[in-house]
Amino acid sequence: MWSWRFARVAGIDLRVHLSFLLVIVLGASQWGGFGLRGAIFGVLLTLLMFASVTLHELGHSVVAQAFGIPVKDITLYPIGGVARLGRRPKTPGQEFLIALAGPAVNVVLVFVLGGLGVALFSWPALSEAMLNGRNEQPSLVTLFAMLVISNGMLAIFNMVPALPMDGGRVLRAVLTWFVGAEKATNVSAVIARVLAVGLFLLGVLATPANPVLVIIALFVFVGAGQEVNEQRMARVLDGVQLADIVSPYAPRFTPATTLGEAVRMLTMTHYEAIAVEHFGALVGVVTAKDILRAAGEQGAWGYVAGLVRKDVPVVDGREPLEAARFKMSEAGVPFVAVVRQGTFLGLVTELELAVVADRLSNATFQRDGAARVGQPRGTW
Repeated sequence: MWSWRFARVAGIDLRVHLSFLLVIVLGASQWGGFGLRGAIFGVLLTLLMFASVTLHELGHSVVAQAFGIPVKDITLYPIGGVARLGRRPKTPGQEFLIALAGPAVNVVLVFVLGGLGVALFSWPALSEAMLNGRNEQPSLVTLFAMLVISNGMLAIFNMVPALPMDGGRVLRAVLTWFVGAEKATNVSAVIARVLAVGLFLLGVLATPANPVLVIIALFVFVGAGQEVNEQRMARVLDGVQLADIVSPYAPRFTPATTLGEAVRMLTMTHYEAIAVEHFGALVGVVTAKDILRAAGEQGAWGYVAGLVRKDVPVVDGREPLEAARFKMSEAGVPFVAVVRQGTFLGLVTELELAVVADRLSNATFQRDGAARVGQPRGTW
């Protein structure tokens, strides 16, 4: 939401968020002391810096695609770029290489841009601009110098060992080889949160205060917790097939179901998405929200046929629950259709996945706790 596609590379949509305009304004104001020329320079520098960010994310994405992991899009935000992968890497080796690919792109850009700068302006001129660029009149050599510095900082900053940053993912991948994915994620998250607290204090206590460090600290702290939850959910969802959780009691409509009938059904069920079938074949999905809205506009004698969403993501019933979660994320909808050998079994929604994950997680915790209680004290 609030983002627009501006290009497509290697089958990946490149998008920019509306809030990115704030960065453009900030870039112009930072160099505005040099007049109109400085403001234009600031905008150009900002765009080129975020071109480097885009290449950084493409580095992650292309390596992910090489491992068969789909990448839906890359979105640029004021604090950086985000590449949405269709699923998690299957092995720590894959995560290690995907995480390293982004900073590696920036390192390459440092050498390429630095080499071009030396060839065009000489090393003394480039190094002088790198040291004092913000105090000089904007020029082409200043542009090269700022891009070399920004790419270097981007590579170094992203390798800080704090989830969900690249360095944190590298750390987790290495730890996974020794202690397993879940413990590696927990250890990496603790390290990330300690670093986040340090960054927060540094940003608050600096003179003047540094709001950018504070925002980054909050991003790292919250992101580390999300990584722990993601790993926990992946563990509990991975061993169960989708066909096992499809409810045979879930309501189903036909295209001829009236809105009045649909509303009555909604009063007796908690389902937010309901399958629409025609002679046993899936036609599409209608949501409770759409039904209630249409009933208010059209009355009870309208039909659900006009509300059907036909672009329903489909997952094989033999796939683990984790596959449904990533399919929903990829399609941007809170449901998937589950099929087995071409036969439609039913829908699985985001809410159902969360409920099942919570139930399985509690069952696992209780089972592990019971096992520990029964163990001799010396084996804890």
